[in-house]
Amino acid sequence: MSAISAKEFGKVFIAPLVLKILENLPSKNQGLYFLAREGYWLSKAHSCYSGMESSNYLLTSRAFLFRLTIDNCESYQYSLKGDYEGSLKELLRIRFLISDSDLDNCFSKKVLSKNYLLPYDYEDLCKVLDTHQAKLAELIAPSKEAYLSYLGSMGVSDCDELHVVDIGYSGTIQALLTLLLNKETFGHYLIASKPGEHLVNTNKATMRGYLNSGVKLGDGYLPLDRSMFMEALLTSPQGQFLDIRFSEHPDKKFDFYFGRKINSQKYFYEVEQVMEGALSYVEFAAQNNIQFSGEEVEALISQIVSKPNMIPKSLWHLFTIDDDVTGNCTVDALDMFGLKS
Repeated sequence: MSAISAKEFGKVFIAPLVLKILENLPSKNQGLYFLAREGYWLSKAHSCYSGMESSNYLLTSRAFLFRLTIDNCESYQYSLKGDYEGSLKELLRIRFLISDSDLDNCFSKKVLSKNYLLPYDYEDLCKVLDTHQAKLAELIAPSKEAYLSYLGSMGVSDCDELHVVDIGYSGTIQALLTLLLNKETFGHYLIASKPGEHLVNTNKATMRGYLNSGVKLGDGYLPLDRSMFMEALLTSPQGQFLDIRFSEHPDKKFDFYFGRKINSQKYFYEVEQVMEGALSYVEFAAQNNIQFSGEEVEALISQIVSKPNMIPKSLWHLFTIDDDVTGNCTVDALDMFGLKS
């Protein structure tokens, strides 16, 4: 019964919200890329919906791009936003995923041990990173060269119009890709906290949310405030994307590095059961021109993420999220919102 209930849950919970994005995407596959771990299933759903043989799943993550653009002061408005209290060393280890040995090569012990409070010390932190930009640029050079080559191999660097797709919400990955590639981008999201056009250095980054726009975490909008329920299932077989290097093996060009696996990776076959139901319904909806209104999708999500026993008990263990970038380690969504009874 667990496989049947998993597929049915995917059909009811995941399929409607995925359809809300897919029905608004450009009809051409060229220049359309699905981002980060959520992109793994979104790209497959797009193939089912559009009938195209393949979609472009792009390996990326916030922490990786924080590190890859750390030598560019324009990136600090994204990588240093949010609250933080502690030493520079801990900040660079947690948020930028820089190793202790690399930190010791770039900074003195005195600089690394100094404590900062964000957002209060934002300007001071920017100055510290600016002062060490030459060493930081040298540190990230192997990863940046390999990643730009990887983007080129995926056709990203050459496309005239770059469209990126994700669940949402603030568009940080899109902004950093805009900065890294020095080209205009268009972001398609379920929810966009900052919709419209934004200037990233000298390029325009446009964000559009198809379920809702202009809402922020903590505003009381349940599909956003409890978005970790969606993220737990819309995930890839690997952990967070951490790094890329040119491979020394003759049969492959790149070596990819990923973070730790949590339950949704350890039991990925169960995630596949959920998504089998979701993708099957996405294909059925496309063939029969079935659409959901925004109100219907919001009602479905809100019911499932706010009431006990709406999620099959056999799937409870999948709803953990790794929140390493903020230093929160692993978060159990059902425990956090009191949905276990």
